[in-house]
Amino acid sequence: MKKQFFLFVAILAIAFSVTAQNNEVEKRHASFPITQKSQCDSLEVKQTVGVAIDLLPPVMSAMAGNFGYSAQLWYGYKKFRVRGVIAGFTMPDKLMGNDDFKNLHTTATALIFDYFLKNNFRGWWFGAGFEMWDNTITMKLNNQDYGFKDYVATAGSGYIFKVYKNFYVEPWGALHYVLNDEKVTFGETSYKTKKFQGEVSLKVGWHF
Repeated sequence: MKKQFFLFVAILAIAFSVTAQNNEVEKRHASFPITQKSQCDSLEVKQTVGVAIDLLPPVMSAMAGNFGYSAQLWYGYKKFRVRGVIAGFTMPDKLMGNDDFKNLHTTATALIFDYFLKNNFRGWWFGAGFEMWDNTITMKLNNQDYGFKDYVATAGSGYIFKVYKNFYVEPWGALHYVLNDEKVTFGETSYKTKKFQGEVSLKVGWHF
């Protein structure tokens, strides 16, 4: 958990660092003549760096009485985007589908590649990638924690609405397929992540 926390902090630190650099660029552009500024504003954004948070992990974790988080740092070039994602969340027991276990905690890391139909990183995008889910779960009978990992192929789509300048909201959905068959077994009962998983959520983000 400590490694994921430090990675989460590192993502935020990089984002704040890039923000500071961007502010310096904006200050320099502010000294340009108006004609030069209008020419810059009319250009298509060919590459950018962005950050976003996903609202599903904190909301889902809050339903289970725990803290959840999600952050992603991404780089875009022309109509392509690559995203590094980290998220930590707790699945509500009622959604697990197995009454013998409780407290399913997951830390997910992912690398996703997206393609936009439009320029300037807006509108529809379609993507695919690979995820690793590091899970812990508690067996009710002996109140012991067990760990297991899922390796997951994922594909999804979403739509970016620019709200103000490059600040955006992003409804999205994805399908996940668990590639391995690792499970937790105790006596005659066991728990294994379902092969197919689906999710829909909303992200908020900003890019330069």
